[in-house]
Amino acid sequence: MNRTVVAICLAIAPLVAFATIYKVRMPDGTILFTDSPPAGAKVLEQRETLPPPPRPPAKAAPSPGATAPRASDRGASTPSDPAAAPSGSQAIDAAMAEISDAERELAAARRKLEAGREPLPGERLGTAGGRSRLSPEYENRIADLEREVAAADARVKRAYEARNALR
Repeated sequence: MNRTVVAICLAIAPLVAFATIYKVRMPDGTILFTDSPPAGAKVLEQRETLPPPPRPPAKAAPSPGATAPRASDRGASTPSDPAAAPSGSQAIDAAMAEISDAERELAAARRKLEAGREPLPGERLGTAGGRSRLSPEYENRIADLEREVAAADARVKRAYEARNALR
């Protein structure tokens, strides 16, 4: 379902110039990307779409007798070289991609934790009173899953901080 929504958004993106795209959570918990938030939905994120950058002019093909310059003739590109440095929008796009990856990782870690809360066979021990208790292996496994969630959450926070520093 999510892939379908993303595919539709990507397909219509070139048709929409300078539009606002909203990421909203519907009352039933589903996530929706739309150009106008529906009533009762909570807006999670709002993005302004930008027109595509202009294409650089095509370079002329070298003549058949010409030789390519050697690496020593070209020199190394430096950060002060404007052509070599990434533009602000490219850096923000990279930061947004990192946020997306980090959020996906966090969601996967949370799903894994929730699925792992059910004790596995052998993780429940019987007591003398006829009851049962969870084994230390269960507690260790849950602690590992919680650490994964915490690490993923920290990655999301770092990604947002990096993006915000670029703005």
